[in-house]
Amino acid sequence: MPETGAIRVEGLCHRWADGGEALRDIDLCVPQGSHVVIEGPSGSGKSTLLRLLAGGMEPTAGRVLIEGRVARIHQDLRLVGRASALANVLHGALGRLSFAQSLRWPAVERARAEALLARVGLGHRMAAPARTLSGGEAQRVAIARALMQEPDVLLADEPVAALDPANAEAIMTLLGELQRERGLTLLTVLHDAALARRHGDRVVRLEAGRAHVAATVDDAGARGAGPVALPVEPAEAGRRDGRWVALGVFVALILASLPVLAQQETRLTGAFAAAAGFLTQLWPAAEEMWTIEWRALLRSLLATVQMAVLGTVMAVGLALPLAALAARNLMPGWVRLPLRAGLNLWRAVPSIIWALLFVAAVGLGAVAGVVALTAYSIGYLTKFFYEAFEGVDGAAPGALAELGASGAQRFVHAVWPLALPGLVGSCLFMLEYNVRAASVLGLVGAGGIGQDLKLAVDWANWHVVGVILVMLAGAVIAVDALSARVRGALG
Repeated sequence: MPETGAIRVEGLCHRWADGGEALRDIDLCVPQGSHVVIEGPSGSGKSTLLRLLAGGMEPTAGRVLIEGRVARIHQDLRLVGRASALANVLHGALGRLSFAQSLRWPAVERARAEALLARVGLGHRMAAPARTLSGGEAQRVAIARALMQEPDVLLADEPVAALDPANAEAIMTLLGELQRERGLTLLTVLHDAALARRHGDRVVRLEAGRAHVAATVDDAGARGAGPVALPVEPAEAGRRDGRWVALGVFVALILASLPVLAQQETRLTGAFAAAAGFLTQLWPAAEEMWTIEWRALLRSLLATVQMAVLGTVMAVGLALPLAALAARNLMPGWVRLPLRAGLNLWRAVPSIIWALLFVAAVGLGAVAGVVALTAYSIGYLTKFFYEAFEGVDGAAPGALAELGASGAQRFVHAVWPLALPGLVGSCLFMLEYNVRAASVLGLVGAGGIGQDLKLAVDWANWHVVGVILVMLAGAVIAVDALSARVRGALG
């Protein structure tokens, strides 16, 4: 093997945890400024080799020597879908910027990113969110992001696997042009032998270096093992049996309740009739309309909505930092586990109990209601928020980590934008709940239209009770419609 090269691989071997051999005795030298293509069938170990070269895994034996800075283009691209094409390219500079600088990109970095996007043919799509780009456009953004790192060596893992032949040819041509313009050492993994021969200075076929061994079910797809027979039928039969048992229990409960219903038939009939008669009293007659203090009720309804909004906003401000501390993908167990235990206890207290406590502490009125809604909402919003953070696909934050981004930078530039729809949805859900809850808290003196409702019930003014219930229903419907529009705008 030659003594020098931008990439040198000597005696490289890799075994999986179950003992299966993925690569054995790989020797490879990629000269400076050349384009070498690793070609081979699916499951032959091509991507495994690239991960070892990129430092994503440790080899079982052998060594890897790479001269200069390394950048990598992933097969699945790992862009931040909700960030713009320009922002995704700027992410390539995170490794050389402080957290404060990355909040407001330096002009020189922005100019470099814009120039790269123009070079790959996307100068007109800089502001477009990555999730709206076509496959070929997204691939060009990934290439520009890699070049933003100013690498000496570029590793491209199946860069055209998801593209049609025309786009695949265009992307490979672009990679070749950029490699020659910048004097890069380019190592590309492809499964298309014809494409590899057309674009590589040298083609290395990886086949004999891959040990074909039986794999576990979890590893079969990744390692190219043969099909594994799964016990689908017995499991499905078990699920069907479970459903029949559940249905039988449900029917038995209904049959057991029939004698009780028969004994109470007369009372039940009378109860339904009385309820129907009572409901007719809730709608005011024409002459009663003039006796209702509409302005006072509207002011109380507005105060109820204001209580819900203030309580929700204050809870959001407190829940966000708590959620970041409680998220599994952001904090270690010694931080998040005690916090989660405390939040579980906090959520056990109903909103009406919080209202009673704060009425006793600060007196009657809307202030007690706002603080009670805040206290109640913190527990649930924190849970919703950390679940949204944990639900973020780790691919994009992981890619930023490879780019050299700090934990804070990964949170701001990947976790936060990807979790944002879930966060907003949780806030809107909590607001809808708090509009309902605020009306109930007034029954214990915590402000809002609930106080008017209690007074109307005490004085048996059922027509006023009916009007208040209709007003509350209208407020809830309006908030729900607004929430639906916001969710739709977020996509």
